[in-house]
Amino acid sequence: MIEVSDQELLLLIKQMQSRAEIRLYLPARASSFEEYLTSYWETWWVYLAVIVAVSESFLVFLESQTEPLLFLRVVFGVGLLGFVPGYLTVRILFPGRQINVLEQLLLSVFLSVLVSITVGVVLGLGPFFLPSYNTLLISLYVLAAAPIAAYRTYRFPMATQ
Repeated sequence: MIEVSDQELLLLIKQMQSRAEIRLYLPARASSFEEYLTSYWETWWVYLAVIVAVSESFLVFLESQTEPLLFLRVVFGVGLLGFVPGYLTVRILFPGRQINVLEQLLLSVFLSVLVSITVGVVLGLGPFFLPSYNTLLISLYVLAAAPIAAYRTYRFPMATQ
């Protein structure tokens, strides 16, 4: 096993680059939004948000009460009500790396609770205050916000990400 410190490794890489033994390239930027969406390493969060929203809606409308499905319903429900809408809202408002991870996490939770409360108040104005309607509206918010957040992230300059 070879043990090398980070500084020594960087020095070796720079020396190899100066001798033209290796070439280092910046990651290629997607040329279209469609290409960006198919680069799964960059957009995994979009697909995860959509999967959580659709799965939770499916489980709520099935009214699943059996043990394995109930556990999934709780896990997806906590994600849908407590994190995903806020995370997508944060990605819409701050598409690059303008805020650190802790701020992003806290804003995501806060904005998710805010979105959930707003949906509950809107549903409470009429005779529609049912858990299934709440889940449906929040899922629709996620399905609308996910492509917007992905597009904002795609359009944001690469140098500041």
